Amino acid sequence: MPSLSATFTLTTEAFRLVWRPKKRLPPSVGEEAVRNAVEPMGAGIAAEVTGAPRFLEQTDYMFFLQSRTEAPVAVHHRDPVLLAGVHAAEEGRIWHGLVNFGGQVGTSTFVVSVEGQPHVRFTAEVCPTKLDYRTDYAALRDDVQAFATALLLEYLRATVQPADFDPEVAASLAWVLLLREVLGDLEKALAHVGQHPLVGLTPQVQRRRPEQVARLRPALVPQIAQQQRQGRAWLIGAHPLPAAPLVLPHATASLDTPEHRWLGWHVQHLGARLAQVRQDEAARPATARQGRILEELAAMQARLSQLQRGLPGASLVLAAPPPPTVRLQRAPGYREAYQACTALLRGLRVTGGPLALGLKDLHLLYEYWCFLVLVRSVATLAGQPWPVRALLAVEARGLRFRLRQGRAQRLRFPWPGGGQVQLTYNPRFGGRHLLVPQQPDFLLEHTGPDGARRRFVLDAKYRLDTSPTYVRRYGLPGPPTDALNALHRYRDALLAADGYPTEAAVALYPFHPETPAAYATSRHAQALQHIGVGALPLLPGTTALLENWLRSVLTDG
Repeated sequence: MPSLSATFTLTTEAFRLVWRPKKRLPPSVGEEAVRNAVEPMGAGIAAEVTGAPRFLEQTDYMFFLQSRTEAPVAVHHRDPVLLAGVHAAEEGRIWHGLVNFGGQVGTSTFVVSVEGQPHVRFTAEVCPTKLDYRTDYAALRDDVQAFATALLLEYLRATVQPADFDPEVAASLAWVLLLREVLGDLEKALAHVGQHPLVGLTPQVQRRRPEQVARLRPALVPQIAQQQRQGRAWLIGAHPLPAAPLVLPHATASLDTPEHRWLGWHVQHLGARLAQVRQDEAARPATARQGRILEELAAMQARLSQLQRGLPGASLVLAAPPPPTVRLQRAPGYREAYQACTALLRGLRVTGGPLALGLKDLHLLYEYWCFLVLVRSVATLAGQPWPVRALLAVEARGLRFRLRQGRAQRLRFPWPGGGQVQLTYNPRFGGRHLLVPQQPDFLLEHTGPDGARRRFVLDAKYRLDTSPTYVRRYGLPGPPTDALNALHRYRDALLAADGYPTEAAVALYPFHPETPAAYATSRHAQALQHIGVGALPLLPGTTALLENWLRSVLTDG
């Protein structure tokens, strides 16, 4: 099978494309072919392919496209920056240059055109260099989803029903929680709708005697002509006058509109669903707060019933709602009501932060994941639940992660025996003693009962040096030397900023050591133990080293 370092060629009768790495690359694992990589875009186009379009991030590739006829060719991609280093020659019959996908990982689609017409589409797959594309990336995403689920359950325990929590009813309780948050907005939106309703026109039919018609409308001309052909029209001068009554199209203003039908159905649907949740809750074993929960559900049910009665056209009973119209999604009041109903249909979910990242943001995904692992580990050592209110914010569309790169986020954990531990995401240190402000990824501070402070800096480095020289020096792959130098800078700068020493500075990097002993004998581990500056490998399935280190510095230290 072709490896990532092999040349990829694509040949048709109209062109030949060659794509190869600028430098020799080591053999790579996971060399299966990319599914549906090459797709002809016209009848009779045959493509011959050598190699597989699989590439590495942060790697220069030489790109060469040549026409096999006199017709000009071109290569297209929706990201013009990606092809900024590719240039045309010989009036568009040759394209050449360097392509580097940067930190983008995943699939990327290109189109080759001949004489301006799409000819062949091919999909390149860009693989990460620091993670195993098929296992580690999937494990990162699964872990983040598991964190989100755990946070959601903790939020429901703390907010909806702290005692006798049953995960099987989490979906219903989550929906009720979201309804509680958006019901006020829905009431305001529908109040505006009631005061400023959109009016529709209902077609009606009116019959009038000829002498009752004030003016000749275009719609009457075919009727008059038909009566004249049938001999039922009178002639008054040169103008025919029909003898039979005329049918006049007429439209009247009406509140029976698709917008009101859509809102009426959804408000009715929300009330029915809430009634079912209330019924299910009443059937569960009694708890200390069950009566209060049922009262709250009944109050929300009454509010929904009042909304349904006050909505224009909501008295109509429909089997299914009509499709949402443009006016429903854009008109004031209607737009906000539509968004609230749509959010309730989706149900409560956790969004934002690491869940909003794509493949091209692997470095940020790794940073978020490292912080969530730290949160879980510190909470476990402190015997505390997840600090859900500090990590999640309730919005109309669900729960959103508060984590945002570049903005500090502090979490505090009461510590057994007194004192506390504070974990900060993206702390920032400045002041007149620092020439350049410093912003490590994470800061861990332990304050004892006597007020004594101990501080540790951690930096998530989605960078990995696997060169033989590096491995000989440090004993195993790890973060580049400039990342290790930054740890010394952080430790010194933080001391200058506020006068408090930093006991350790640690780089977290994506690597699976073969055995714990292999890491223990590395210079990363030895330097961390002796001088307080080192590195810890951290990936899904390789969190024990970090957890043991945290236990040693927070509990045994």
